[in-house]
Amino acid sequence: MSVKYRLVERKNLGNDKNQTPVKLYAQPVYSDLVGFEELLGEISEAGIPSNQVKGVIDRMNYLIRKHLAAGRRVQFGEFGNFRYGVGSTGSATEDEFQTNMIKIPRIVFSPGTTLRKARKDAGFEKKGETVVKNNGGNSDRPEIE
Repeated sequence: MSVKYRLVERKNLGNDKNQTPVKLYAQPVYSDLVGFEELLGEISEAGIPSNQVKGVIDRMNYLIRKHLAAGRRVQFGEFGNFRYGVGSTGSATEDEFQTNMIKIPRIVFSPGTTLRKARKDAGFEKKGETVVKNNGGNSDRPEIE
């Protein structure tokens, strides 16, 4: 199976932006969403009751949140690792830095070996000939026509 993509026109933020102000970039085209209940059903096909799977996943969600809040990284088996990613506005000196300058952390997921292999094995297939216009090049977000 291949990942479907389309080309979208976006503002060029690279070093050649003066020569080429707009470029075409690949954007994935997703089909449908695999819902949580569908995943539970597929896991239960292996003989594990879906209510037990849901209980374990709910508990893992709670524990990942707990350990992240304690400043720890969390390894989730072969699935991968979770950690906080933190950014802040800058200050000229250490004395000028305030805790409120720290932005809301994002949760960073680093895939394990199986998912890294899935990334390497990904194939791509262009879907349709439509190019999404960028609204005159004034924004880096496409405007869907």
